[in-house]
Amino acid sequence: MKTTMSIAMLLLAGLASAQSLIPIPAYTMTYSYTRTRGYFFQTPVDFTIVQLKVPDEQNHGTQHVAVFKPTARPPAYTATAYTPPLFYGTGPSASKLTCNIPFKKGDWVGILGGCGDTTVMHNSYGASGPWTSNLLGSNISLERFITQTNIASNKGIQALYSSSTGSVGRIEVYVRAGSGATLIGSGSGSPGTSIDFNLKSPSDAGLPYQLGSSLGSGPIKIDTRQIDLSPDDLLVLSVSGLVPSIFRGYTGLLDSTGEATARLNIPNNTALKGTRIYTAFLTLLPKAPSGVASISSSFLFSIL
Repeated sequence: MKTTMSIAMLLLAGLASAQSLIPIPAYTMTYSYTRTRGYFFQTPVDFTIVQLKVPDEQNHGTQHVAVFKPTARPPAYTATAYTPPLFYGTGPSASKLTCNIPFKKGDWVGILGGCGDTTVMHNSYGASGPWTSNLLGSNISLERFITQTNIASNKGIQALYSSSTGSVGRIEVYVRAGSGATLIGSGSGSPGTSIDFNLKSPSDAGLPYQLGSSLGSGPIKIDTRQIDLSPDDLLVLSVSGLVPSIFRGYTGLLDSTGEATARLNIPNNTALKGTRIYTAFLTLLPKAPSGVASISSSFLFSIL
């Protein structure tokens, strides 16, 4: 098993899509109150938020972050907009919160975050907005994003505002290129039948892909990210290309729309009933960090 795991890790080396930090202004002060601050911008490129972290200058120990996709530019204070959060997370302020939040070019992006609890929120303040930053090499303008309530009190559901002046709330946002890859599977899951996969990654049109299947969801930690597959014999076999009669289309090229199809032919053996199989894919780009453009979430099915 040790040899199998070593081979699997070698095969999976470099599967993590590298991430970048959106630059934020330097720390100036902490605003401590029952209110939460952050910033918003309009994205010029497709991207995915993969991790979040609030600076904790007050050493409170707990962070809270909410991510929003407003349908338009947030209204200027005191007008309000109610947009449900795409993500709300909380955890130790010493760690990054892991997520997978895709955005398309032209989307509005809003992030609120602070360290504290339901009685107080410590907001890390930077320079007054608008503040020039960049997202994966494209210029963006970070503007003041505010709510007059504490996001810890109701898990991010807020009345949202913007302001043309005033300090920008500092939240570290880690991103990767592309708006995410998805994998959809269909089939009965019975022995002697097949599971058909539809691979989609619109921002990766024309790129090579590699699909893999395993008996568990892992995850396998690679750099600061993870792939939701386990380093087992099935994974090694599925990515080896040695059994194309079972793992059909597990390697290939996405078409001009960023799609491809693949198939897992289930052997006609009733002893396989009850087996759970996880499948995921990645796209490859030599110029991308680690040589990887995108990684999909895993698709799970059981042999019935």
